[in-house]
Amino acid sequence: MGSSSLSEDYRLCLERELRRGRAGVCGDPSLRAVLWHILVEDFDLHGALQDDALALLTDGLWGRADLAPALRGLARAFELLELAAVHLYLLPWRKEFTTIKTFSGGYVHVLKGALSEDLLIQSFQKMGYVRRDAHRLMVAALPPARQLVQVALGCFALRLECEILGEVLAQLGTSVLPAEELLQARRASVDVASCVAWLQQRLAREEEPPPLPRRGSLTGCQARLDLYRDMQEDEGSDEASLYGGPSPGPDSPTSELACQPRFWEQSARLWGAGGGPWEPAEASSPTSGASEEEEPQPEAFSFLSLRRELLSRPGDLAPPHAPRSPEQASPPPVSEPPGYQMHTCLAPGALPALCCDTCRQLHAAHCAALPSCHPGHSLRTLRGNSQRRLWLQRAQVDALLYDSPVAGP
Repeated sequence: MGSSSLSEDYRLCLERELRRGRAGVCGDPSLRAVLWHILVEDFDLHGALQDDALALLTDGLWGRADLAPALRGLARAFELLELAAVHLYLLPWRKEFTTIKTFSGGYVHVLKGALSEDLLIQSFQKMGYVRRDAHRLMVAALPPARQLVQVALGCFALRLECEILGEVLAQLGTSVLPAEELLQARRASVDVASCVAWLQQRLAREEEPPPLPRRGSLTGCQARLDLYRDMQEDEGSDEASLYGGPSPGPDSPTSELACQPRFWEQSARLWGAGGGPWEPAEASSPTSGASEEEEPQPEAFSFLSLRRELLSRPGDLAPPHAPRSPEQASPPPVSEPPGYQMHTCLAPGALPALCCDTCRQLHAAHCAALPSCHPGHSLRTLRGNSQRRLWLQRAQVDALLYDSPVAGP
């Protein structure tokens, strides 16, 4: 099967998936099996599909002490490059796909973590991108559809090659060897077994492997990251969305559903071991230049602010019937509960829409008790699901701290 026939089969696969509501990389198992079989027997097919294929593989593996994680990171980078080309082919009218932000999470962690900047720019130039400034690549002129399909197919083949090389290493029993020897064995072999045998003979002749050139380690990032927006606020999540918003396919979940960390993990990070003060690591709070909400979110809740608030009010954490000295005697504040509470209008797990800072209760949008909160009360609207979910978690933390019941009407 020639490269033109593979290109046509790949194009039909993409368009078939688009009719099913999915605009993404090729996932057809039959095409995958056919291309895998061809590549195993004919490594040079990569050169027919993509002229810089060997340069990309060599650059991604050069200097890596352990090739197994390097191959996984490289396969992830080829998947993002394939996805960028597929988006321009299937959805050329989508403006967000015409700009690549070089400080986005996907570009920094996945692409630059595996490939050099020069080869990345060269790959994006094949898709029609040019460097607009130090932070953006933009489509100057959309290339022909056939060229976009060819670029995507080349990246798809390189993804499969990473898996083939990973299979060779698995059968070899070690992944600590020079990348040039692995690639040399691959090119000289016609199947996985002969490649493994070639490497076994080569390693048996060497008492000590040659020293590897120094190179930085791969960034451990397996999340589905974004090329088109700023870095995600929650980069520690293992299920970050590719776009930071709804994906092109109607069945793709939103980033807020995919990025939600577990509540008990947040509680552990909030209080820490031994009760000492907790401060976030610098890398865990990246700045986000793009937000899903158009309007600003004043006084947005964070667990760090809650921690500081509670530490500044130690009396709130004292037992309710603790004895007080005469000098400290004062009328107990009974007008406000110590923490925020969920109003009875909210079902368990439902997100609040409003927050009354006066009575410190969270309400649904159509709560029947809201008229009593309006006169003289400080009532705020919670904008967006992310802010609402944070306030829901704050109420849950307050319930644990103060052992308070759900607020009444």
